[in-house]
Amino acid sequence: MENIYREIDSNSERYLEELFTLLKQPSISSQGVGVEDCAKLLAGMMEDVGIRTEILPMGGKNNPPLVYGELLSPGAEKTVLIYGHFDVQPTDPLEAWDSPPFEPTIRDGRIFCRGSADNKGQLFAHVKAVEAILKTEGSLPVNLKFLFDPEEEIGSPSLDDFVMANADRFRADVAYNSDGAMDASGRPILSFGNRGNCYVEINHREAKRDLHSGQFGGPVPNPNWRMMEFLNTLRDSNGRVAIDGFYDDIVPPTAAEKEAMANIPFNEASQLDYLGLQRFDGPENMGYWEKIMFQPTLNICGYVSGYGGEGQKTVLPCSVKVKIDMRLVKNQDPPDIFDKFKRHMEKRGFDDLELKLLTTYRPAKTPIDHPMSKAVISAVKKAFESEPILYPVTGGSNPSSIICDFLKIPIVKVPYGNHDESNHAPNENMVVDLFYKGIKCSATVFYELSRL
Repeated sequence: MENIYREIDSNSERYLEELFTLLKQPSISSQGVGVEDCAKLLAGMMEDVGIRTEILPMGGKNNPPLVYGELLSPGAEKTVLIYGHFDVQPTDPLEAWDSPPFEPTIRDGRIFCRGSADNKGQLFAHVKAVEAILKTEGSLPVNLKFLFDPEEEIGSPSLDDFVMANADRFRADVAYNSDGAMDASGRPILSFGNRGNCYVEINHREAKRDLHSGQFGGPVPNPNWRMMEFLNTLRDSNGRVAIDGFYDDIVPPTAAEKEAMANIPFNEASQLDYLGLQRFDGPENMGYWEKIMFQPTLNICGYVSGYGGEGQKTVLPCSVKVKIDMRLVKNQDPPDIFDKFKRHMEKRGFDDLELKLLTTYRPAKTPIDHPMSKAVISAVKKAFESEPILYPVTGGSNPSSIICDFLKIPIVKVPYGNHDESNHAPNENMVVDLFYKGIKCSATVFYELSRL
């Protein structure tokens, strides 16, 4: 790998400039801003390094442009599918950014820009790894396929149907993804799964407009009381989700997964201080990592009603909107959880509330002792010069399930982002050195996986 690493080091400034070009192109999927233009830009960059690339419209309402790449290598016996996404989160609130969100700026050794870590910087590392190998070795030790998603930040609503209808195109032996953040200790992570998600919105309206709380308060119902009565039915006195069947069929951690969790560095006092908390939620007999990796949750993401600005406004709101996400673990099915949520609402007499299903992701998990594990661990140790931490599951959600459950391809994830990357928030950033180490890691992964 020495020649390849030298090639990466000698071209690092150019790689960074090219990443900046990609970062400057907005690609906000939730707002339909710049996604198609970004797909064209990314596809051109992939073609420039020698990857045969296609933009594949996925159909549906917005016909989003999936970027597909393929590189076949003479004599290669293994095919690796690379998953990533080039869409980004909205930039609000703009006033909280220290520099414009689509003008990449380096401060303190970090690239500040929307998409720098999530996921353009990490995705681009794979592309540059291909370039470095081709320049030094002439060909890769594996066949590569690239699936770059234009809708991950809105739940990849078009991906499942498209991949299932074109399954042969995406067939591979193993799959690899780089997204998310490294451990707070600075050590790299090797993740074998992710939680799923069932995201709902609940609306309720009483009057046809907001009213004066003095002139109308009393006879006119406030929709917030109705909504809060419903929300109070969702948890029991111990903080557990009170929806019938919510915890059915969840799979407890295996012995290997328990051992991996026990080896994850964790200082409860430091974590509480970092988060500004006095305590963690229960159950008391369950560890921090088991709660995240093997227990589902129900979380109120947002509550909108009435007046929340400075000072006072004596208003009787006419409507209320609540957004809830339910993070799911292996064996929970998002449509089934939504049905149970809906039945809970009806059973308790709240069917007058309007319920919408916004996003679903299925949970996914590759066995922690899968043969590809040793290969990727070896690659990460060489590139990052550090022993990776094994995570049976990470808390976020992504479309890995379509890869490991439908295509039957085992997938692992190695985040290249720093632990404080501020993804989904103002001042998103990626440490420059981690971008370069990510390129080296991807290149090394290709060689280690070729030896499986």
